[in-house]
Amino acid sequence: MGNGYRCKYEIVTADENLPGKVMLYDKPGSKCFTEKHWHKNLEINFVIKGKMWTMQNGVDKDISDGEYIVVNSEDVHQTCGKFPEEKVKYLVVLFSYNYIKTYFPDFDNYTFDIEKNEQAKLRIKEMLKAIVYEIENKSEFSQLIISCAMGQILLHLFTKCKTKKEIVIDKEQEELEYAKKAAEFIKENFREKISLEDIASYVGLTPTYFSRYFKQATMKTFKNYLNLVRLENALWDIQNNGANETTAALDNGFPSVKSFISVFKSVYGCAPSEYVKIYHEEPKISEIRKQ
Repeated sequence: MGNGYRCKYEIVTADENLPGKVMLYDKPGSKCFTEKHWHKNLEINFVIKGKMWTMQNGVDKDISDGEYIVVNSEDVHQTCGKFPEEKVKYLVVLFSYNYIKTYFPDFDNYTFDIEKNEQAKLRIKEMLKAIVYEIENKSEFSQLIISCAMGQILLHLFTKCKTKKEIVIDKEQEELEYAKKAAEFIKENFREKISLEDIASYVGLTPTYFSRYFKQATMKTFKNYLNLVRLENALWDIQNNGANETTAALDNGFPSVKSFISVFKSVYGCAPSEYVKIYHEEPKISEIRKQ
C-alpha cells in the first residue's frame, strides 16, 4: 500500500451538555491548517470572515464570508486559510456520532447535501450564526440555545438534505477500508475483550501487518484507539446517564476502574471525579478555543 492512506482518525467527545462540540476560531490563514483526517462524526465548517480552502475526498473548494460546508461521516478532509496572512474567523461544529445514532439509527447509510434544499440551507446558516452569537456573548442560557440550534441543524439535514449513500471509493478511501472495517468492529464490540489477533483476523490481515497499517492509517495504535472509544462512551454515560466511575468503566470495556481513571487522566489531565466536579460547579461551554 502507498502512503496515501496516512491521515489521522479523530475521536470527538461532546462538550458538556451539548450534542457535540463547537469551536470558534479567529486566526491567520496559515494557522488554520489541519492535517488530512476523517472521523465518524458529522461536521460543519462555517466561515464568518475571510477565505478558506477545503478538501473533501480529494475535491477542492474555497469558501468565504457567510458560506459553509457539511463534512459527512468518514469523509477524508482538510482545511487551510486561503491566504497565509489574512485572518479567518470561522466556526467548527462537530455532532456526536453516538448522539446522532440515538435519533437516526440508519445514519451510516446516508450523506447530507445542503444544495438539495435552499430553504434548509438558509435556515441552517441562521442556526450557525446563532451559535456564534452565543459563544461570543455567553448569555445565561447559551448552552441551551446552542444545543437547540444544533438539534435544529440536524433536523434540517435529516429531513431535507439526506441522500442515500453511494459506494464510490477512490484509491485513498480504498486504502482506508481496512481501518474503517476495524473501526466499525471496535464500535460494535468495544465493551468486550478485544485482542490484536481478534481484530486482525476480522479484517483479514496478519497481526503484525495490521498493527503497522492501523497506526499509519489512524495515527493511533490499536490499543490507544480502543481505549479512546471506550473512554468516549464511558464519559458519555457519566455526563448523560449519571453513571458512577466504576459502572462507566466496567460497562464500557475497561478491565477495572483503575484502568479507566488512568486513561482518563492521560487524555483530560485529571480524574473523572475532578472533571465532573469542575464542569458541574461551573456550567459553561467547554473547550471553546480562540486562537
